[in-house]
Amino acid sequence: MIRCLHTRTRQQGMAIIGALVVVAAASVTTAAIMERQTLLADTLFGELDRTQAKWLLRGGLDWSRIILFNDARRNAVTRKDAIWAQPVFRLEVGTPGDARKAYFSGQIEDEQSKFNIWGLSVQGIVQPEELAILEKLMAGLHIPAPAATAIAQRVAATQTGQHIEATAPGLRTIDDLLGIEGMTHDIAATLAGYLSILPQRTTINANTASAEVLSASVPGLDLAQARGLVDQRDRGQWFNSSADFFNRLDNTAITARNRIGVSSEWFKVTGAVTLDRVEAGMQALLHRQGGGPPLIRWIKD
Repeated sequence: MIRCLHTRTRQQGMAIIGALVVVAAASVTTAAIMERQTLLADTLFGELDRTQAKWLLRGGLDWSRIILFNDARRNAVTRKDAIWAQPVFRLEVGTPGDARKAYFSGQIEDEQSKFNIWGLSVQGIVQPEELAILEKLMAGLHIPAPAATAIAQRVAATQTGQHIEATAPGLRTIDDLLGIEGMTHDIAATLAGYLSILPQRTTINANTASAEVLSASVPGLDLAQARGLVDQRDRGQWFNSSADFFNRLDNTAITARNRIGVSSEWFKVTGAVTLDRVEAGMQALLHRQGGGPPLIRWIKD
């Protein structure tokens, strides 16, 4: 009798332990499911925020196109004091009653204020005159000269010509030059302010270019003279034409008129949006031509 009672008690104890194990396992499983659901919800909300941020960036790009379109209608020359040249920093974007706010920052850069490295090569053949300009520019920026040759060879490798096939992918931004000999992130960051990559030959806009770019691009124009011209220009004495620019040099021996202009067709737009914990960025190249809004040549997230 006593033995049967012990057996029954032990069986009841085992049942209770089994029930506790089942409850514990169910709790663990439920917690895991809840964790996965929470993670999935966070992921979905993050993707939703990222999608909204990208739409806001696209809205900023469309705004840039309108600004540049109106500038072309009102001004015969492209100048740095125009509204397109004013950067936007943490502009609050939202709707009335919406507690969630997005913040937009962006800027438009005149890519014709820079030296267009596309001209370093024609049909896959490096052009010595263009290479000399790049070498002079890089020397003024205290960047090792061998990097100029490497850049020219990289540009040439993207082009096709008679009996020549492209051996490297095309270039969009200066960061695409990373990996060539002598190119580092610091050098690329410096060059981004002085070099552009445009799919056709372009003039340099004297109303927006730096003294370093002007000095390197115009034979006989030293850096001190270029800085003097830039100082005058930035005080409001804008150039009305390329002839106006060369007349101010007071040196008839300096020409290169085909390299210098006073208006621009190519612009780079850079934008960033912060929405809660999501940050999204974008770059785009715009081509302003004819009488319509600028065309989008490429977009890079």
